[in-house]
Amino acid sequence: MTSGGGRAPHPSVRRGLPLRLALLLGLIPALLPSPVSSQPSRRALEEVERGARTARDEAAAIARDARTAEAAERALAARRAEAGRRSVAAEEAVAEAEARLEEASAARDAAEADLTRRAEAMAPLIPAMRRLGLWPAETLLVIPAPPEEALRGALVLRGVARRLAQEAAEYRAAKEEAGRRAAALDAERARLVAARNAAREAAEAVDAALSEARSRRENARDAEAAATRRAAEAAAGARDLRGAVERLEREARAREARERAEAERREREAEAKQREAAARRREAETRARENEARQAARDEDDARESAEAARERLREAAAPPRPSRGAPVAGSVQRAFGQGGANGQTWAAPPGARVVSPCGGRVVFSGPFRSYGRMLIVDCGGGYHFVLAGLDRLDAEPGQRVLAGEAVGTLGNAGVSGGGRATLYLELRRGGQPVDPAGWTSRG
Repeated sequence: MTSGGGRAPHPSVRRGLPLRLALLLGLIPALLPSPVSSQPSRRALEEVERGARTARDEAAAIARDARTAEAAERALAARRAEAGRRSVAAEEAVAEAEARLEEASAARDAAEADLTRRAEAMAPLIPAMRRLGLWPAETLLVIPAPPEEALRGALVLRGVARRLAQEAAEYRAAKEEAGRRAAALDAERARLVAARNAAREAAEAVDAALSEARSRRENARDAEAAATRRAAEAAAGARDLRGAVERLEREARAREARERAEAERREREAEAKQREAAARRREAETRARENEARQAARDEDDARESAEAARERLREAAAPPRPSRGAPVAGSVQRAFGQGGANGQTWAAPPGARVVSPCGGRVVFSGPFRSYGRMLIVDCGGGYHFVLAGLDRLDAEPGQRVLAGEAVGTLGNAGVSGGGRATLYLELRRGGQPVDPAGWTSRG
């Protein structure tokens, strides 16, 4: 970076600048008329024109480098799309782990409550169970009752003992179940931590890829613009020097004509003027033919480039968009297309969830829009446009090309009535009419 905030010139341009400056400084004395000889230097003009051609060649080389940078950005966009898909998958894994954690917590609480209830029911019977276990006969003999009632009491106590044994077995089973639920809860908690770490790593990878792509694109654009500007300045300087040389040549020929008119007599002056006029006419015709040839070559190159660009646009326009069959965000459809007259889908997702493009295409709008919050519109080709509204942050700019699954923004925090969930509004339009996006998102 320079101190003025501009981009540094291309290395090949920096190497060529001293040579051209030295050449221009050396040509200035040759272009000025001297007392001894006023004849202009054609060699100086040729050197300046070679410098202009060198500048144009350098501009073309930097343009090729810019196209290479754009190709590298497209390859990086594919990696960004893959990172976006990994981020959505990681966030879905976090949501599933949180749901399993809630189920495990509820099961553990139920098992512990059942264990507490059984312990409270058995607490009053523990002393009698202990006495019967240690001294069954003595316990019956100390009760003052007739033999028939004692027999009935023994039978009742036997049934009670069986019931107590059953309660003790159920208590042990409930205790073991509570232990298993607690272990399952610890395992789910560990999986949730791993899923959250994976989601954070995927989000960091997406942010790093976005920053790298923007930096490369800006550097390539700045280098190409600077090279084009330097080539134009060099060409303008060459034209100015050519004009100066031609002006000096005309003055020299006029001066020679006057000297011949004075030396040779008045009758040969007309002939000299005619020869001078013929020479100027031939030079003008030669320059005109050269200019026409150069212009024809430039027109041919422009026409070839325009034809190639037109064919590329026709191929892009003719290729029908293919649905990506992927969720735009890690969440679920809260309101489907056509439900209650809805023109699109409303998705519920965790706050801060990453949003990806449902299709590959060009971003035609990116910014706030009325009550929709921050909104993004992607031209998918074939007359299809995707509208994504309700975003808190936008990671794509107007004119940028994105791939299906590439991260384009994030959701904000849920509102007061959001129940801890953020919402994304998704609408697919074709020919200005809303259509069902279920075939693109695989969820209706």
